[in-house]
Amino acid sequence: MFKRICLFALALVFTQWICAAELFPNNNPRPFSLADKLEADATIGGYPIWQGEGKWRIVDLERSDSTGSAASVPLGLARFFQSEGKQFIAAMDVRSNLQSGSGYWMGEPCKRDDMLFKMQLAAGREDNCVTINHYTRFMGNPGGKISALYALLKEQGVDVPPTVLQIQFTRNGYSQRTLYYSLWINPEVAGFAREAEGEWGRNPWNKTMSFNDPAKKQYIDALSTWATTFVKQMDDALRQKPDAFAHIPSWRTINAGMVKVENTKPKVTLD
Repeated sequence: MFKRICLFALALVFTQWICAAELFPNNNPRPFSLADKLEADATIGGYPIWQGEGKWRIVDLERSDSTGSAASVPLGLARFFQSEGKQFIAAMDVRSNLQSGSGYWMGEPCKRDDMLFKMQLAAGREDNCVTINHYTRFMGNPGGKISALYALLKEQGVDVPPTVLQIQFTRNGYSQRTLYYSLWINPEVAGFAREAEGEWGRNPWNKTMSFNDPAKKQYIDALSTWATTFVKQMDDALRQKPDAFAHIPSWRTINAGMVKVENTKPKVTLD
């Protein structure tokens, strides 16, 4: 009997050790506190989580269930943020299936044409897509755990930008496997002036204006190159390879290659 108890205890410890960095052990969110640091080996449903600069803090862990004609599978959503001093740096959402199923995902993540950038490596039941666009009124009306994060940032004197750039990576596969990343980055970190225009179509980061701004266009092109490297690793990530994102640096590394660009004359001169 004593031997059985010891073996059971060892098995329990081993299981806890194996699941220590999994955000959704047994398909449910693990306990956490707002702004807990994310571990370097953290996973979501067994999928690797891009660490960036190793400074992500947890905002929320939320479990849901898929809907549609196929049998439901549990899904996990993890939310993170990063700040430095009084500056907001970035936020990231990661969503994945927590169990496999018998169906597949339907959607067209690369369908829109009004993007700053998009690339589709695969479509249909094997979606692999990256898009970049601007996002206005960031945290403009927060709810749930995001409102708690907003309150914490305000309490700490962290300045939240009204306009951010959003990079989305979508990789879907058979057996209802899915891995989705949404990264919101603060362009003010790269030295750009604050853009407070709340209307998406009138914001200076809209492609109708930013593509005519040499500095913004250079930054978008550099960010697109970084995102292209990232999206090419989504296949390995969907295969749950632990080192899928090991060689993907911070998006801020593109700042080192930026050169000052002078504004040019407009293409069209009005009377």
